[in-house]
Amino acid sequence: MAPHGIPHPEYTPKQPPRPRNAGALSPDTGLVAAIAAQLARLWPDAVVELDHENAYQLLVATILAAQSTDKLVNTVTPAVFAKYPDPVALARADQVELEAMIFSTGFYRMKARHLIAMAQRIVEHHGGEVPETMVGLVDLPGVARKTANVVLGSAFGINEGVVVDTHVSRLAPRLGLTAQTDPVKIEQDLMQLVPRDQWSIFAHRLIWHGRRVCHAKQPDCEHCPLAPLCPSAALVATPRLMPPRLGKPAPPSRAARARAAASRSSREPRT
Repeated sequence: MAPHGIPHPEYTPKQPPRPRNAGALSPDTGLVAAIAAQLARLWPDAVVELDHENAYQLLVATILAAQSTDKLVNTVTPAVFAKYPDPVALARADQVELEAMIFSTGFYRMKARHLIAMAQRIVEHHGGEVPETMVGLVDLPGVARKTANVVLGSAFGINEGVVVDTHVSRLAPRLGLTAQTDPVKIEQDLMQLVPRDQWSIFAHRLIWHGRRVCHAKQPDCEHCPLAPLCPSAALVATPRLMPPRLGKPAPPSRAARARAAASRSSREPRT
């Protein structure tokens, strides 16, 4: 691994990196290949972190994971899969009972409605089997491209697109791979840059990196092996080093306010 600040041995920039969101970006193939290679070294075994044994279970878990976390969903799905082991059973589910089981994942009424309707569509139009095509999957209630890409890539080994979740939406612009913010456009950019046979694994590795290193509020650029390749690494500062916003000093943190209050209290005369 190249030390922070030293150009990565697999890639020498032809020009200074551009800040993120600075208009249309056209990363050269050398940068993309170097990022993909470093991610492969960091997270060689990255997989979807939703517990599942088949395509049906992964589809259910991915729908439940919307606006929730994989960790929380993994605590809910064992009971759901035990009570509704296949689409036929789920298609017959009582919505109120299902809502109670998935309540902790949030948006439980909408998710329960989508899950039951999804299962009914699978039973009625696909013979009880989860479809293995993008067209078939996105036709299911509650399923859009992200969910379809998760199921196709992780359950069927089909690279039909790139999973763009909140982590990929954050990391792709930071790494200079896109200037877009819309998930559909981000996916289109990544599909142009990344070889098709790597679409699924590349997304999983980005997601793992986002969860473990490149956090939303305070990315660990100092210890990130991708920093020499990342145009945002020099732009993302720790809060104490952040420049003033709009010419005004940044507000003090809660800890700083507490220390100031304690200092004032210690100086007050005691009676």
